[in-house]
Parts: sequence; C-alpha cells; structure tokens
Amino acid sequence: MYLEYYSLDRPPFRITPDPSLFYTGGENGRGVVLEALLYAVTSGEGILKVVGEVGSGKTMLCRMLEQRLPDSVEVVYLANPNLSPHDILYAIAFELKLPVDHSTQRLVLMQHLQEYLLKQHAENRTVLVIIEEAQSMPIETLEEVRLFSNLETHQHKLMQIVLFGQPELDKNLQDKSIRQLRERITHSFDLRPLSADEVSDYIRFRLQAAGCPAPQVFSNAAEKLIAKASGGLTRRINILADKAMLSAYAESATGQRPRTIDNLLQPAVQTSHVRAAMNDSGYKPAFWNVPKFVVAGAAILAVVLGLTWWQLQNDAIGQEGEVAVMNTAPTPTPIPAAEVAPARLAPAEDDASLRMTTTPLEPRLITGSAEPTIVDTSATEATAELAVEVMAGLTQAAELDSAPAVASIAQQTEPLPTQQRISSTLFQPKVALGTLSPLLRERSVAMQDWLVEADPQAYTLQLLSVSSTDSAYVTRVLTRLEQAGLIDETYSCISSTQGQDYWKVVYGDFATAELARNIVSELPSSVRNNNPYAQSIRRLECNVALDLN
Repeated sequence: MYLEYYSLDRPPFRITPDPSLFYTGGENGRGVVLEALLYAVTSGEGILKVVGEVGSGKTMLCRMLEQRLPDSVEVVYLANPNLSPHDILYAIAFELKLPVDHSTQRLVLMQHLQEYLLKQHAENRTVLVIIEEAQSMPIETLEEVRLFSNLETHQHKLMQIVLFGQPELDKNLQDKSIRQLRERITHSFDLRPLSADEVSDYIRFRLQAAGCPAPQVFSNAAEKLIAKASGGLTRRINILADKAMLSAYAESATGQRPRTIDNLLQPAVQTSHVRAAMNDSGYKPAFWNVPKFVVAGAAILAVVLGLTWWQLQNDAIGQEGEVAVMNTAPTPTPIPAAEVAPARLAPAEDDASLRMTTTPLEPRLITGSAEPTIVDTSATEATAELAVEVMAGLTQAAELDSAPAVASIAQQTEPLPTQQRISSTLFQPKVALGTLSPLLRERSVAMQDWLVEADPQAYTLQLLSVSSTDSAYVTRVLTRLEQAGLIDETYSCISSTQGQDYWKVVYGDFATAELARNIVSELPSSVRNNNPYAQSIRRLECNVALDLN
C-alpha cells in the first residue's frame, strides 16, 4: 500500500524469513553465528545448538544456513519435533526417501538409515538434520537423537545435527537422564537481542535492501522507541516498523514526503507513529531495557534521601525539646538562625535524568538559654553532599546514554535538478581537488561531466557512502574497481547532509533499477560487502562543489 510513497520495490519488514534481507548484525551478530555454523558443519562436528528468544531470528538463520551450505550436504529439515522416538526416526527416513513406512520396525529402519548414510559417505556427501523448536522435543526423543548421532565411521560422523530452540531447550538439557547428549554438543550459540544502535542499523539496512533511496525514513527518536518496545527482537522490530510506516502514510494528506525549508527530505516516521504501532500490537518498553546504572542509581538515591530526611527529622525533634526546656531561663536577645532548605528535586529535562538542587547547610543556633547552643549538622551536610555527588554522576551518565545518535551515512536527500547540482547555485563550501589522490580527483571531475549528460529517469548503482574524511578508503575502493576494469563507469562526488559531508561512489547508467541490481554480482567481493543498491539518478545528491583550479 505504501510502497510508492516510500519509493520501495518490495515490503521491507515482512515477518516471513527472506534470505535477501538477512542482517549480519555487527561483530557478534547473526552473520558471525552463521559463519561459525557453516564452519562447524563443513568440519564434520556432531551436534550443534542455537538458542534464542521467540522472534530473535532463528528461522531466518536456519534458512540462511540451508542456502549457504555446499551441494555436498543433504539437509533434512524437521519443523515439528514434538514426536515420539520412533516417529522422529521415521520422519528422517521419510525425508531421505528411504523404502520404509510407519509400520517398519525400529531395527529395520535403523539398518536402512545406516546403509544410506554409508553410501553418502562413500560419495563424499554428508547428511545434516536441522531441528527447529527443539525445546518442544520430549526427553525420550532427545535421547533418541543422541543414539542415532552415534552413527559414524572410525574418523567421521555420518550424520550431523543442529538444534534450534528457545531458552527452555537449555533447561531441558540439564536433565540428568540426557547428560550424555549434553556432553556431545560441540558448539552452542546464543542469539542475543539487538542493541539500540543495531536496531537503527537493522531498520535502515532493510529499507535499503527493499530499494528505498533514502533509508532515513525513521527519525532517530522513532528508532530508539522501536528498540525499547521491541526489546531488540527482530520479529517485533519488523511488526512495529511496518505498522509505524503505515501510520505515517495514512496520516499524510498528500503523496509527498515532508521537506525542510532547505528542500531536504524529513524522516516520515516519528515517535507518534511508533506509539500508534505499539498500541495496536500491545508492545510496551520492557523494564530490562532501562540502563542498569539508572536502576542502581535510583535505589542509591532513595536510600540517601531517606537518610537525609531521617537526620533532618531528628534534628527538628531535638531542637523542639531543647527549646521547651530552655524557655524557663531568661531569654537573651535572639540570634538569627541560619535557614536550612531541604533537598528538592527539579524537573528533569528528559525521562533518563534527574537533577538535584540544594541550599548549603550551615550550623544552626538554638536560642532561649543563657548561651546559644550550636547543633552539629555535619552528618546531615555530608549526607546531602553524597546525594549531590550521586545525582551528578547519574545525570552525566544518563546524558551520555541519551545523546542523539550521529546521522547515518546512508541517509539520502531529495536532490535538486541535474543542472543545479553542478552549477553555481551550490551553497556548500568547495573542496580543493589538489588534496585528493589522482584517481579520486579524476573520477570526481568525471562525475560532474556525467551528471550533465545522464538521464534523470535512469538508475545508477551506489557503491559507497562514507565520511568525507575517509578519502584514502575511497581511493582504495576505486583502485579495486580499476583493477576489475570497471573504473571508466565509476564516479565520485561529495554530498552534504545536515552539516555532514560524505563521499559517494556510484557505478554505471541503467534504464531500470533491476538492470542495476543485476550488475552487483560482477563487482569485486570487497565492494559487494558494502551492500550496493540501485539509486535513481534524479535522487542522487552531489551538492558540494569541487574546486577545479
């Protein structure tokens, strides 16, 4: 419904696993787990285990594993493991198309299975059994899994097994009756929820993979709210992002994205749209998403304030008692007592921080006796100072935690007409070409000539978008493209978005986006790792002039 509004080729946030939208997830994310699984399977390991919460991406990882395995691995996929020990053996034999039926005795079934596995081993092939929702498997069936994992030669396992399950699987494996199975698990992987930064990266990656020319569709605040409400689980992220985009589309009275006075595209999805999606889905920010230092700090603050109040109360009671006794003595000229203001909490600027203001405590003078009596308030003063120090630390940490995220380099803007992109109407500062490498300078000059002649309705392939300070890296990418014989159709320029400058590198001129995407497979692998995507030339922003003198 909203594909045209967001310039998308396909829905970016379907919950059905789509390998083309697989998000690797950083240094310790899904991509790392996938590579480790591939290594373990091709190395002939026995039993592997992958555990993750509901909606953490286990099925997507399973699909990617099937897709990436070599042809020499035959995959048996069991989606419903709630089977008896005999039924699971029969299910595996049925998937392998062995000449058995449900009435076949277990001994005969095992014989057929072993003969088949030995035949596959003789042909340098292996069999991998993938079991999803393994936490639902009965204990007796888990034991059966261990027994048929014993099928092996002197040097190799004839059958490998990967168990995908929820955290309950770990609890089931603690049963003493299957401790032998637990000992046979050679590798265990945990799919952790995505962090707040990874959620933002995930959303922008999916939009870009779906063909969106401007991945900054969500505001930074909207992305953070989705991270809190989803708990970092990819299925919830998909549901919330999809509904929020639909809400933003429905709210728009026109078919055009809002713009700033500088003619730049604004993020279409705001926090109000995410809240509407949360209400519709029943998702609320999880308590465990609150930073631990905030929870601990709140507890410390409560104790400190309690001690402060208790000390003040004791001082007040003592003062009243002494005044009552001393009133029987001659009263000298009153000595003004120092005012003591209790600690008060000032409204915080945001939900993540608290601020405390105090009036310095001074020794109080109690009048009514022949000599003024000084009440020692050092304990109260020390307690209040401790409260101030605690709150200062919490405020500083909370402000650092809630600092706005740096704008993504993937953020794109609606361009000006072609002739304005390279003419004297450019308002951005010029960049001196003399400071650049010869190759980068050459392709930057070529970009200006190419933009004059290019058809705005055509498409190009955006290969790279990095900070303008990374000129050396851009040169390395251009060098690899030159070595691959692709440099003549490669162009570079600088774009400025919200005060930040970025190098852009594009390749080719294509009549359709599909033709542009078909070229990706011909690019060097190091360039493909940057996730190139088809970009409309009329949307290509190159708004920083280059000093050609």
